[in-house]
Amino acid sequence: MTSSRILFFAVLVHVSTLSAAAQGVDSSGPIVLELFTSQGCSSCPPADRLLSRLGEEAGVVALSFHVDYWNYIGWTDPFSSEAWSKRQRSYARAFRSGRVYTPQLVVDGRRDCVGSDADEAGELLAEARRRKRSGHVELQVERVKDGDAVRLLADVAAEADGSVGSESLDLMMATFELDLVTPVGRGENARRTLKNDYVVRRLTKVLSITPGAASKKDRVTVSLDPAWRSENVGVAVFLQDPERLTIHGAAVWQKP
Repeated sequence: MTSSRILFFAVLVHVSTLSAAAQGVDSSGPIVLELFTSQGCSSCPPADRLLSRLGEEAGVVALSFHVDYWNYIGWTDPFSSEAWSKRQRSYARAFRSGRVYTPQLVVDGRRDCVGSDADEAGELLAEARRRKRSGHVELQVERVKDGDAVRLLADVAAEADGSVGSESLDLMMATFELDLVTPVGRGENARRTLKNDYVVRRLTKVLSITPGAASKKDRVTVSLDPAWRSENVGVAVFLQDPERLTIHGAAVWQKP
C-alpha cells in the first residue's frame, strides 16, 4: 500500500494526579455523539441528517455506527457491521434497559434518546456540556506528507478523581468517512438516495491508561482502504470506561 493511503499517528499519553484545573482539563470539553442507524430503517434518515448538523457544532464529536440487524428486510447496508450491533448491545447492558433500536443516539456513553428527536438530543447535549470531565484529549497535526498522509499528535490527560468505574480507561480511535451517498434499491428506503456523514469505518483500541499513573507514549499507524475517499476521512479519539462505557474525554481531526 502506498504512503498516500496511510495516516500516521503519534500518540503521546500523559496521565497525572494533578487537579483538572492544573492539567487544563476542560469540564465542558468535546461530547461524543454515537448514532446507531441503518439504511434499511425508514425512521433513520431524519436522524442521519440531525447527526450531520450536530457534528458541525463546536465541541461535538459525531460518529455514525450502521448496525446489521435490519439487513434481512431487503437491503444490505453497505456500511453495516455486526461489530457495531454488538457495540449497541453493550450500551443496552450498561444502561440496564435491554432496549436495542434504531435510530438511537448515545451521548457520551451515558444517556440515550431517539436519534431523530432534536429537542431531547439538544437537552442531553447541554446536560453533557455541564458535566465535569476527568479526561482531556487534544489532537494536533504534526506533519502532512504526499497530500494524503498526515501525522497527528495526541495529548491525553486523565485525572484520578474516582469517577472511573474501572481501574483504567481505554483510548479508542475511530476512523470515519463523510459525505457518503447511496442510492437504495430495496427495503424500507427503496428508491431513495441517502447521504451519510461520520460513518465509522474502523474502531480500534490504542491502549489503556490508568488515571494517576506514570505517563505513556505510543505510536499507531492506520491504513486507509483504497475504496475510501481520503479527503473525506476523519479520526476521532476518546477515553472510555471499558465497564461502564462512560466517555471521559475526546478529540477529533478532519482534513481541512
